[in-house]
Amino acid sequence: MNIIQELTEKYSGEYSEDLIKNVNSPLGKYIYQPKNGTITIGGTKISVNLNEVGGAMPVSEPFRITLHLDKVYETELTIFPKDLRNKFLDFILPKRRSFVPKPILKQFWFGGDKNLFKQLVSDKTFAENIINERIYIKTGKKPTDRIVLTPEYGIKNIDQFEKFISVLKRIESKIKTTYNII
Repeated sequence: MNIIQELTEKYSGEYSEDLIKNVNSPLGKYIYQPKNGTITIGGTKISVNLNEVGGAMPVSEPFRITLHLDKVYETELTIFPKDLRNKFLDFILPKRRSFVPKPILKQFWFGGDKNLFKQLVSDKTFAENIINERIYIKTGKKPTDRIVLTPEYGIKNIDQFEKFISVLKRIESKIKTTYNII
C-alpha cells in the first residue's frame, strides 16, 4: 500500500489512481501512473497528488499537497529553500528581512504579501514545523483559492504528512484572519 492510500484510509477520504501507462523509448521502458487522494481535515479539503514514474526513468514528480481554501482571497505567498542568490541578497540588504527569526532566515526565502509572512514567522508552531524541512509553498497569483506544499524529498510517513498539514492549516488561518477584515 502506498502512502496516499494510507492517508486516505486514515482520514476516510477518496483514493484514485490511473491505469499504468507503458511507453518504450530509446532508453528503455517508461512506466507512468498518477495517484490522487482527497481528504477533509477540520472542514478543509486537502488533496495529495503524485505522478509516479518508473522503469527506465526511475524518478517521480514530487508529491503535491494542496489545501483548498473556502473562498478566493486576495493574497500571494511563496516560501522556498534559499539558494545562493537569496543568501547574497540578504547579505547586501540585511535590513529587508530583519523581522524574520534567524533559523528561518537562514533556511527560507519568503515572497508575496509581507503582512502575511510577518504573521507566519512570528507563529512559533509554524516556525518549528518548517525548520529542517526542504519544502516549497505557493499560493499562486492573486486572487487564490489554494495553498500548495511540495516536499522536495517526498513524504516519509504519516507523522511527517501531519506536520505538513499543520503548516498548511497555520497559513490558512493567517490568510482567513488577515483577509476577512472588512
